Amino acid sequence: MIESDSDPEIDQELLVEAVRQISAGSPNAAINEALRRLVEEERGKRRAAFDRIQQLVADGALDFSKLDAVDE
Repeated sequence: MIESDSDPEIDQELLVEAVRQISAGSPNAAINEALRRLVEEERGKRRAAFDRIQQLVADGALDFSKLDAVDE
C-alpha cells in the first residue's frame, strides 16, 4: 500500500463528470474504475509492445545472437 501524509488532491469538476459518465454509485467507485481502466490500458500497451518485439524476432529483424559481437 502507498503511504502518504496527505490525501490526494482531486479535481472535483473532473470527478463529478467521471461519476456521471460511468454512472458510478459514488466518487470512490468512479476513482477506482478510472484507476482500473488506466492499469488495464497500460498493461495492454506493454503486451502489444512485447508481441511486436516477439514478431520482430520471429521475422529475423532482431538477432540477439549478435550482441556478443558488440563487446569485441
